[in-house]
Amino acid sequence: KVNQRVTLNLGMRYDLTPRMTEKLNHLSAFDRLYPGGRVLLSGTCTEYIPGAGTSPGPCTPRGLVPTDTNDWGPRIGVAIRPFNNNRTAIRAGYGIFYDMIELQDLRTWTRNPPYGAIFSLQSDQNGNSGSPTVLKVSDLFPAQGSLQAQPDIYSPGDKYVDPYYQQWNFDLQRQFVSNLLLDIGYMGTKGTHLARRLLANQAVLDANPARPTPIQNRRPYPRFGTTIRLTDDDANSTYHALLVKAEKRFAQGLSFLFSYTYAKALDSGSLIDDNPRDIYNLSLDKGRADFDIRQRAVFSASWELPFGKGKRFVTAGIGGALLGGWQLNTITALRSGFPFSVSASGDACNCGASNQLAQQTGDPFGGFTQSRLLWFNTAAFGQPARGSFGTSGRNILSGPAEETIDLSVFRTFPIGERMRLQFRGESFNLLNHANFGLPGSTVASSSYGLIQSASSSRNIQFGLKLNF
Repeated sequence: KVNQRVTLNLGMRYDLTPRMTEKLNHLSAFDRLYPGGRVLLSGTCTEYIPGAGTSPGPCTPRGLVPTDTNDWGPRIGVAIRPFNNNRTAIRAGYGIFYDMIELQDLRTWTRNPPYGAIFSLQSDQNGNSGSPTVLKVSDLFPAQGSLQAQPDIYSPGDKYVDPYYQQWNFDLQRQFVSNLLLDIGYMGTKGTHLARRLLANQAVLDANPARPTPIQNRRPYPRFGTTIRLTDDDANSTYHALLVKAEKRFAQGLSFLFSYTYAKALDSGSLIDDNPRDIYNLSLDKGRADFDIRQRAVFSASWELPFGKGKRFVTAGIGGALLGGWQLNTITALRSGFPFSVSASGDACNCGASNQLAQQTGDPFGGFTQSRLLWFNTAAFGQPARGSFGTSGRNILSGPAEETIDLSVFRTFPIGERMRLQFRGESFNLLNHANFGLPGSTVASSSYGLIQSASSSRNIQFGLKLNF
């Protein structure tokens, strides 16, 4: 406590998360810096290359990657009473928080040869029966370790340090009367070294798209399969939010809480399985996070009607018996829409990349009348030219907003001195407002620009609750 008006909290946390190991040392990692690629076997000085098998190689730790020993997490908090009373307070804080390796990833790192094998065999659907890129029956079960096997690989990335988040906030609170509080604040978060999965065997683009060559010949690691999934730690995120809250604590039978958030969330992948659209240009994936809801407002209230025994009005008689014991409750939630991207159809780049987006050719927000049947200007997007990536950005459009009002009515009947029976009538989505889902967003698909889903319609239920 610095003085009567200022309180300061300082702290430091240290996290040490040793890398997990496998009892039989069956973990393995992919070395993408080695020409043509190789698999390094944990707890040994051995490497594996398809067609060549195992041979002496670099020594690899049992946990594949070094333990991150730099996980220092400072904590700072300050509270100020600027006017030397308890009606106004200013609070601020900052901290660093660490995460750990996904256990699901660890499980997949035991799938690699020579201990296991997953094959992905693909055939050229446009080739003729004599083409070397067309599968034959004899190709369906290649011998493990042979050049024909081309195993898929699952591995950590090159460094894989622990992901961490920086969080900070500033808050101003003011109590106006004994039970009414106004709170205005700002909150920010930055994620660093966040995990995401890269498909490292993406082929480079054809030098001449008009004369395409087989994808496998353009892959950086042709001895391996189409899937070399590396869990890397180079993703980042930011979140900034203005927060407003008004709260009335329960008094005279009424309480309510109102909160409003105006926020913006950016990242380069909201889920660990959000593969980059082009692993050779990871900056293309920065955009609005999948959960970026720009505005959200929620109002909740509970009101005990002022009638009946012990209340202000109609305290006795038949009127008190009929009107007493009632309570109204509501939760009203409003939010803006979730973002989405417009996708290309199929493998437009002819390179095996994931999450390929459309070619933007116009203004997606103008030149049309928005409706459920046409949510955005579909003419503003098209299929990219064969052998190229689309120019449309990630999550540049927004889906429908959502409006929901829930209402409940309670009536409590005393039964003797120790028991109460409560009647409950509850309505969810009281106004039966249609809250639509996201539109179809794949160019030239049958649902392109069309909304075909909605959340639940109005639901009414009744119940009895006995308290004793």
